[in-house]
Amino acid sequence: MAATKQNLRKYYTAVRKRIPPADAERLSFGVAANAISILRLRGAELILAYHKLGSEADTAHLVEFIIGSGLGAALPYCRDDGSMGIGRIFNPRFDLQRGPQGAMEPIGRLKDNVTPAQLDAVVCPGVVFDESGARIGRGGGYYDRFLRTLKDGGAFKIGYAFDCQISKTPLPKEEYDVAMDAVVTEKRAFPAGCCPAIIAPAGEEIGGGR
Repeated sequence: MAATKQNLRKYYTAVRKRIPPADAERLSFGVAANAISILRLRGAELILAYHKLGSEADTAHLVEFIIGSGLGAALPYCRDDGSMGIGRIFNPRFDLQRGPQGAMEPIGRLKDNVTPAQLDAVVCPGVVFDESGARIGRGGGYYDRFLRTLKDGGAFKIGYAFDCQISKTPLPKEEYDVAMDAVVTEKRAFPAGCCPAIIAPAGEEIGGGR
């Protein structure tokens, strides 16, 4: 199963990297707009987002909306013991520093200024998702370990990706994998009905996966 996951990571990372930068910026705006619709519907007040690595969908517009709306935006950081911590930020221009994994993370004085139990929603990156909400990440296990610490019925878990990262066939799952409550792309959110305001553009094929 591990080899299968690695093959899927390689395939979908390559698919994502083929998106031209200008298109990726435009599509990222669409992903953010649809994620915002879900967050509004759920009345989320403290949201854990992330800072993109490489060709991941950019969350800059999402974080800008969260903070501009007077809501709480938190970002993750990686601890030396392999766990993931969080910190609420207030101004991305001044409150972030580059972490050991290459992503921007909260500066030292803002780390752990909120707790996972306070989160209303967690926006999760991923290499590939399927329509059941299964997720395959980069392979470090940070998010799966973090999500398992959240209480059932707590923070709403949102997968955040381009539509070309959605597999049309079920992904392999292991007992420690944590599924998303919803997945959002520039075209749609699923499972169906999780946000009625989001409708895929007519005539467009949904899903770029195999």
